[in-house]
Amino acid sequence: MYEGHFNLQQTPFSIAPDPAFLYLSEGHQEALAHLLYGFSHGGFVLITGEVGTGKTTLLRNLVKQTPADLDVAFVLNPRLTVRELLETICDELGVAYPEGGSLSVKQYIDALNRHLLDTHTAGRGTVVIIDEAQNLSPAVLEQIRLLTNLETDKRKLLRIILLGQPELGDLLARNELRQLAQRITARYHLRGLTREDTYAYVIHRLSRAGGSGHLFSRGALRQLYRISRGIPRIINLVADRAMLGAYVEGKPRVSAGHVRRAAAEVMGRPRPLRRWLAAGLVATTAAGAASAYLLWPAMTGSPPAAVQPAQTDVAADAAVRPDADAAADAVEAAAAPAEAAAPLQEAAAVGTAARPPQQAPEPAAEAASATAPPDPITAPAASDVGRAPVASELRPPDIPAFQSQRLAYQAVFQRWGANLDAWSDSTIPCNFAPSAGLQCLSRTGSWSDIRQLDLPVVLELWGQGSAPYYAAVTGFDGDAIDLHLGSEQLRVGQATLRDAWFGSYVVLWQMPPDYQGTLKRGDRHPSVAWLRSQLENLGVDSTASGERAFFDAALQDAVIAFQRQESLLADGIVGPATWIRLSQRLGLPAPSLTGSS
Repeated sequence: MYEGHFNLQQTPFSIAPDPAFLYLSEGHQEALAHLLYGFSHGGFVLITGEVGTGKTTLLRNLVKQTPADLDVAFVLNPRLTVRELLETICDELGVAYPEGGSLSVKQYIDALNRHLLDTHTAGRGTVVIIDEAQNLSPAVLEQIRLLTNLETDKRKLLRIILLGQPELGDLLARNELRQLAQRITARYHLRGLTREDTYAYVIHRLSRAGGSGHLFSRGALRQLYRISRGIPRIINLVADRAMLGAYVEGKPRVSAGHVRRAAAEVMGRPRPLRRWLAAGLVATTAAGAASAYLLWPAMTGSPPAAVQPAQTDVAADAAVRPDADAAADAVEAAAAPAEAAAPLQEAAAVGTAARPPQQAPEPAAEAASATAPPDPITAPAASDVGRAPVASELRPPDIPAFQSQRLAYQAVFQRWGANLDAWSDSTIPCNFAPSAGLQCLSRTGSWSDIRQLDLPVVLELWGQGSAPYYAAVTGFDGDAIDLHLGSEQLRVGQATLRDAWFGSYVVLWQMPPDYQGTLKRGDRHPSVAWLRSQLENLGVDSTASGERAFFDAALQDAVIAFQRQESLLADGIVGPATWIRLSQRLGLPAPSLTGSS
């Protein structure tokens, strides 16, 4: 409904587990690595996590990476008897068993064992994946354990992956299931997203939907994290409803107020929604009015506010709110639970007199700070003596945005031994990059992604103005970040950048010889031969059946093997992320965030 208003190609916050929208936080990468481990090793792998943390989405992404020599059986409805479970596994694997309703458990297991021996002889493996495994009965879990007894002298014939809610861990801790618990070879508990990952997650989904990553104000992102605690499903539900509220109001961006009221609707805490009930206004079209009546029948007896064309001012929600609007929020504050007071005060402060970009601390945190020990991010360590102290506040440089961008890129180019200053001020930095043997890669992610890249990056930062400003990250020292901002060199903590950086960054990386871009199966180019040689140097077999400069099936398999080894998307396509990781594994000279070049 709101896609056209926000210039989106599709809905960004559907709760369907769409792998195309998968955001791999550090925790999700770890969980995916455990799942991939379960594909190649015998025994049990256990993945637990709270409702809505993304276990099923990870599972759907795992399916896309299934090796060609692996058979997978999915059990999505675990409320089964022992006999129903065995029948489901046989059906999933295409195992033939005698017809009739009186088959014994032994007959199913005998048929399954014959099938597993045949597939093992043919060089294939078999994995059983059981989702929502907390619903399994102890008797069924015990039967699953017995299935792992199907084995040869050297290996297990069946690998089993269990995914479930935290109660699954409690279930496996029962004394009668201790034999199963002892056979779990890898386990991981998936938690909610961090604050930084929540911001990056929202921006990632908006970008994948074809929209701007800044449709949510800073206050809206903070509010969304407080409400959801980083649970992706709650983020999706609240964000989707908040965007609908902004659309009904004709607003170009989602504010903290939209998020609060959306949460009250979605999470079942009714509160007055006066800001969405502008009396006396009518919809501009019959279709808009009909849609609004259908979606908001319980709110008002009059038509919703007219939807105005989307504006382009990215700081729209920082303007002072109308008196009536503020009064409505005051009524909400009086009626809302006590824990809602701090977010309301924070949101109201956004529209008051100008203040530094660093937001005021929450009252609870402020009170706790009186007795808390010094923050390791902002308190200088003994090893920092003689170095610049960690700044606790960040102010945008008093220069135009394009100048701050150029200075940030110049700091990164200098780390690579290149000099952007030798070129005209009108030269676009990323157009200059190829002359230095470099390429620009624009990405959205978190601090853990930047640490993993271990390369200097240019950050896109936002203050109270309508345009971004830029800074270069050239080093990490624990939680302190070496930052080039304008003409200054600063050391700041991640918390200092929390309200200014929303996940957008550009990394410069070194091109391989004869680079022509992304490589895939069917390409013929000198860089293909170089790629093949380097993979072989790393011990990844890519034996060519013919021309070494031709990207054949053997090379594709080698690339996939390397990508899996490095926890990259295993699609067999050599893009920037694969080139970067390959260069790092080869030890090619490059500036590091944690040490010298």
